[in-house]
Amino acid sequence: MNIQILGDNISLSSKVKKLIDNKINLKLEKLLTDFAPDLKIASMKITKDKIGHFTVNFDMNLPGKESLFASTSHINLESALIDLSQQIEKQIKRYKQTLVNYSLS
Repeated sequence: MNIQILGDNISLSSKVKKLIDNKINLKLEKLLTDFAPDLKIASMKITKDKIGHFTVNFDMNLPGKESLFASTSHINLESALIDLSQQIEKQIKRYKQTLVNYSLS
């Protein structure tokens, strides 16, 4: 899975990249095993505001013109990534269910 990460008012250190890999990338790899590697491209923007809150936006296109988008904001970056991961997981499961239902019709 290829996730393009953009940071705004935050340095993208190896610790942050490892945190994203553990919380987001590994879960998505398990959920999207049926898709070709070149289809698994996403973008993520992490913003830190003046009072220290992290806002994380995630955007990914799936086959069939399906777009996944999730956004969350927390004081702790790890909590924001966990919440974002749960939102994306729900959307992917719903998308895969529609594929199954469509193929059964």
